[in-house]
Amino acid sequence: MSQKKLSKARISTIVITAVTAVVVVVLIILNLFVPVKYLASYCVVRNQGAKDGVMRVRFVDVGYGDCTIIELPDGKNMLIDGGNGSSSNQKRILKFLNKCDINTIDYLVCTSVASENCGGLNEILSYKKVKRIFMPYCSNYFINDAYHNFVVTAASLNCDRVVSQYATGEVNDENGYFFTFLSPSVRTNPDSEYNGLTGNPTAVQIGDASAVLWLEYAGVSFLFTSGVTDNVLKKICEEYAINGGSYALQGGRSVNLESCKVLQVPNHGNGNAAYAPFYSLTNPETAVLTVGKNGFDCPSTSVLSNVLECTGNENFYRTDLHGTVTIEVNKDGYSVV
Repeated sequence: MSQKKLSKARISTIVITAVTAVVVVVLIILNLFVPVKYLASYCVVRNQGAKDGVMRVRFVDVGYGDCTIIELPDGKNMLIDGGNGSSSNQKRILKFLNKCDINTIDYLVCTSVASENCGGLNEILSYKKVKRIFMPYCSNYFINDAYHNFVVTAASLNCDRVVSQYATGEVNDENGYFFTFLSPSVRTNPDSEYNGLTGNPTAVQIGDASAVLWLEYAGVSFLFTSGVTDNVLKKICEEYAINGGSYALQGGRSVNLESCKVLQVPNHGNGNAAYAPFYSLTNPETAVLTVGKNGFDCPSTSVLSNVLECTGNENFYRTDLHGTVTIEVNKDGYSVV
């Protein structure tokens, strides 16, 4: 009788050991293709990308940080920033990328050396292929750990790396869209905002060296402003006036700031980005504020007042209140979905 019980115990032990071994082997094999810690982000229904001829812009809720996933109308895509690198944000970003069946990122834009912008990019580069990276010009790779990790990983990849600076971008005449940087100034310019990233820059200098990006398709324009402050907002307005109400750019394209349809509110609504003439000039129909819990009193009442005067409550979206905000553009216009 005791032998029979011992036999059952042994069988149970063998079964448990075998199952454990199988699970371990499966996880090891799986981790070669899918990171186990992000497994839930890969268990999604795929092929939910934007339809042909439709551009979808998704402002992902990553708290106090930035991440925008853009599906361009020709099937290409763009990722702007990657949040602060927290586990929850990484899972959310990867989940959206996988839902849209994005395994290769055509254009990756790192707008700033600030950790709330570039903190998650190192991990994303580890699990997604990238064709072209637009990034800041910062000779101090050790300005913070987040940016250092991103730069090291980016340098190890077989992809194009381009400095984000005025008039740099892409024009796709065949599919009717283009994007271009309005700021920072060209890095060789003695007055370029990138000069402020040397030594031990202040938070304002880091913010003002952020990329300002214009994206336009089918007459619908988006203005992404990252972490810039009044200094850059004023500069943009003044240069626009000097150029006669237009930014003349490469490829025969021009930017009309007064035609701005969707504005990403600068610097998470920080009070140092409340330059009223900028909001009056762009006068956006719709605005998106990417913000979460923070210690900087964001958003400020002055910025909120400026934005709401343009959009009203019905066309003003906040990721801390509305979650991820998705906008679709087709040849008939755009809508928040």
